[in-house]
Amino acid sequence: MRLLPVLFAVTVLLAGCAPDANDPAPTPAPPAPATEAPQAAAAAGEPVVEDAWIRSVPPTSRMTAGYLRIHNPGPQPLVIVGAESPLFGSVEVHGTTTVDGVSRMRQQESVTVAPGETASFEPGGLHLMMMQATDAIPSSGTIELSLVLADGERIEFRAPVGQPAD
Repeated sequence: MRLLPVLFAVTVLLAGCAPDANDPAPTPAPPAPATEAPQAAAAAGEPVVEDAWIRSVPPTSRMTAGYLRIHNPGPQPLVIVGAESPLFGSVEVHGTTTVDGVSRMRQQESVTVAPGETASFEPGGLHLMMMQATDAIPSSGTIELSLVLADGERIEFRAPVGQPAD
């Protein structure tokens, strides 16, 4: 009977990373309304996080997944080596690959965003795996997050809970 809790945990983990079952082909998040803050950051050559959102999960879940787009308007590559949130004991950058029809999720040591490029973290691909919730994961509102860069800098942002169409 000890196998049942393990199977449940694995199922929840994979469900958090998989594309929505009701949506056979993941659709990109609609563009967020333009605001002065991202435009000012981009003009200053600072990285810009847009279209961030956190997957809604059942109230008893201790993990979920986060998605976003990050644009690097600067002249140097942007190297993301991790992520953090005060609500989770562990936040990892994961990538999903499919080999022989089987999807596998792997932690990424780093993600590099070239100058002028944008990296998309989306269902079925790169994503933030948010684990070991220190409190109940909210069903609405926003969650504070930080992307950790190789140079020690952090990019702080807030992401709403629920799919963009919600």
